[in-house]
Amino acid sequence: MCLPIGPTFVLPQRRYASISLLPLARDYLEQDRLSLQRIVAPQKRVIGYVTPPERKKIDERALHRSTLWRFLQFLGTQSVALQLGLQLCSEHDPLFTDHRFLGAVAPHKYRSPHRGEILRTARRLLHLIDHWNRMFAESFFPRFATRSRPP
Repeated sequence: MCLPIGPTFVLPQRRYASISLLPLARDYLEQDRLSLQRIVAPQKRVIGYVTPPERKKIDERALHRSTLWRFLQFLGTQSVALQLGLQLCSEHDPLFTDHRFLGAVAPHKYRSPHRGEILRTARRLLHLIDHWNRMFAESFFPRFATRSRPP
């Protein structure tokens, strides 16, 4: 099966580019005091699309906290990509020790064990992506991650 080739910064079937959501997801998981709402609207400024002046209908779509949460869920379900990525990084650099990174997340950011596991996996994946992009010429998203999904 051949996947369609698209821009390297866009994940399939996503409205926002990964380069804009990855830093927001990373900030949310790394900074204990930040909420999803404060991440998507820093200092009460809206992140999103602006209606072009030639359009009569106002259509200013803003990034909503649920969009960032769905992106975090997407990252948290990429366990196959995480495991394969860790394996490839370990093979590339024998001194690579990120497999030991547990990805702890502040306990107040989740209510259930399942959500906690999703956030920990997402944090581990974001940590891996930082190292991956320094090690390899091919970026982690979307080429590697979308091809490492289970059949």
